Amino acid sequence: MIQIVAKLRRVAAFTAAVASLSVLSPGASNAQSPPPPPPADTTAKPPAADTTAKAQPAPSPAAQSATPAPAPTSTASSQSSGKSSKSSKSAKASSPSTPKTSSKKPKAPKAAAAAVAAPSYDERRKVDGVYAKGANWLGLRFGYANRTGDLSGDGFIGYGISYTRMLSNRYAFAADINHDIVGHFADQIDVSVPFTGEFRRVFKFGSEMRPYVGLGGGYYFRKFYRTGTEYNTATVGGGQVSIGLTSQLDDKHVIGFETRVAWVQGRPGVTNPTFGTGTDTETIWTAKVTWALVY
Repeated sequence: MIQIVAKLRRVAAFTAAVASLSVLSPGASNAQSPPPPPPADTTAKPPAADTTAKAQPAPSPAAQSATPAPAPTSTASSQSSGKSSKSSKSAKASSPSTPKTSSKKPKAPKAAAAAVAAPSYDERRKVDGVYAKGANWLGLRFGYANRTGDLSGDGFIGYGISYTRMLSNRYAFAADINHDIVGHFADQIDVSVPFTGEFRRVFKFGSEMRPYVGLGGGYYFRKFYRTGTEYNTATVGGGQVSIGLTSQLDDKHVIGFETRVAWVQGRPGVTNPTFGTGTDTETIWTAKVTWALVY
């Protein structure tokens, strides 16, 4: 029995020696059979059976080892991402830029805004009274008139009517017609009939009393009466400066006082037996009390 066991040990040692020699030799390594294919993945779910599609053969292990699957996938994804970024850039470039004002609210027309914001005439009258923009004054004037000169005689009365339009609570336009006796000797008189207009600047020094300064001019009808056969009628032009003061009595009435100086074209070369020879320029001044109805 012991001999049989010894023989088996010798056979096993010999077999191991032969096997080691076959592994070390190159011919034996080349003659080895290819490794078996990798085991199938049991975790993957089998695809659903497609009755219409034909069954495709499974790829061989050599093909799987020769062509790795991740490489083309990453390349394709990078190419697709590059194309998508380029397409997004081209889309941004081709799309029209949104104007900055699109987010802002549209502005209302200035005329409509001014019409909504502008107060009515009644509201302006409550604030500014008779000096409100759009107020109309229809007035009467009465006082003293005189012409300067050595042979002008004494001045006499002057009277007239006037119209004033308030352009704002600070500016106004006034027009008036007057009949002034600017000189007389007994019953011989020198008459001036001016048709004038002027712009006024009104100063607000109080709620009811306001001074003003006016600048304007017009035409003057000049005539002598009862001076023998020399009447010497003429129409001349001239400018004027007015300084006045007005006071509001109530919502519809105004009184005031005005002084005016006018420089009128004279009648040189014409001699009147009562008032003498005319000059190049005549100076006429008046001082009158005024009253007006406001509507």
